[in-house]
This record gives sequence, C-alpha cells and structure tokens, in this order.
Amino acid sequence: MVLGTISAVVNGVAMPAMCLLIGDLTHAFGQNNADNMVHVVFKIALKYVYLGLGASVASFFQMAFWIVTGERQAGRIRSLYLKTILRQDIAFFDNETNTGRGCWEDVGSFINLIVKFIAGFVIAFMKGWLLTLVMLFASCPLVITSSALMYNTIINMAHKAQAGYSQADVVVEQTIGSIRTVASFTGEKEAITKYDQSLMIAYKSTLLQGFANGIGRGGVLGINFFSYSLAIWLSGDLIINKGYTGGDVLSAISDVMMGEILCARN
Repeated sequence: MVLGTISAVVNGVAMPAMCLLIGDLTHAFGQNNADNMVHVVFKIALKYVYLGLGASVASFFQMAFWIVTGERQAGRIRSLYLKTILRQDIAFFDNETNTGRGCWEDVGSFINLIVKFIAGFVIAFMKGWLLTLVMLFASCPLVITSSALMYNTIINMAHKAQAGYSQADVVVEQTIGSIRTVASFTGEKEAITKYDQSLMIAYKSTLLQGFANGIGRGGVLGINFFSYSLAIWLSGDLIINKGYTGGDVLSAISDVMMGEILCARN
C-alpha cells in the first residue's frame, strides 16, 4: 500500500512537471544564439524522455501494487465473511446477500488525481502567482458550477430513465404472467398503452440526459477557451510590466488549465 501510494504520487507529479518543461522549452526557443538553443533544447528533450520513462514505471507500479493490495484485502475479507456466515441461523439466508467487488485500483487513481491537482497549482503559483490567482478566481468557480449542474442533471435523468424501464418491465411481467386473464377481458391494448407510456418516460429522460451532457460539456469547453483568452491577454501586460517570461506564463497557464480540466472531469 505504501509503495502503491508513492508510485501514485510520482505518477501524479509527472503531468505538472511536463507543463513545467513546456515553459522551459518556450524560453529556450526564444534565445538568439542558435547553437546554445540547440544544446538547451536537447537537454529538455532528454528530460522529456526521462519523465516519460519515470511516469510509465510509476503508473505500472501504481496499478500493480494497489491491485495486489486489493486482492490480499479481499481474500482476508472473504475468509472472515465465510467464518461469519457459517455461524448464522438458517433464517439469515432467506435474504439476498452480496459480498461486493474490490476497487482498490481506484484508490491509486484518486491519489494520482489529487497529487496532480495540487502539484499543478503549486507549480503555477511558483511560476506566476498573479496570473494564477486571476485565472483561479475567474474561471475555476464557473467550471466547477457548470460541471456539478451537468452531472447532477445527468444522474437525475438516468434515474428517471431507469424507473421508466423498470415500470415497463413490471407491465410486461404482469401481462405475460396473467395472459389468459388479459386476453379474456381484451386488455391487450391497455397493456400496450401502459408499456408505451413507460418507455416514453425513459425516452424523454434519456433525451434530456444527452441534451444536458452536450450543453454541459460545451459550456465547460467555452469556459476553458474564455480562460485561455483571459490568460493570454493578461500575460502580455505581466511580461511587459512585471518581468514575467514567456516560459513562466505558459507553464502557469498549462498547469491551471490542467487543474480546471481535472475539476470538470471529476
């Protein structure tokens, strides 16, 4: 578990570090000396190679260690569960029981995302705290609000669609189970009408779910472009008056946008 956590942390730092290298690469391209520029770019390219190799190894060990940990914990839980089950009365087994499933690899992914989010904003504040603050207060609340509304609407519509399908399933089950009675009272049309009404509820809910998904993702994408435009406009003033460099600005923008995308996705 400890090794899996360390691997998740290393893997999470890889993406913000890549954004940092993008700023260094931009600064290297702005040099006037061509020979020195080639030398600096070559060093940065090697850093990219080392970063990619390190992220690959860390990602592998993150998944491997957490899966192994999950299997060990699941085996221990199953053993204790079996011992507990064997001590129960017969009436206990009249109810349906479920042992569930393991999702330990999701713990590593959660740690990875948290570290990626924190490291991205730390690097952004180091490279340009004023630019980061402006982007943080201007766009992050909009991204979080729009994403929350989108996912809340999608979940509600999914529940309504599932309820419609369940209601249609009940109609079919009751009609087929008592088909002789339905046929004797000529209730086929009424059963078909109830079934169509249940499916219509599911259809409308699914349609609204897709509509909310499209509007929400489009809104988040629009806010991201707004953030880019605001950051680029502000960066010119910071470079002229505050002594910022192009590499520092690009690193800060990349890290903040990465954090906003993580907020929108999760």
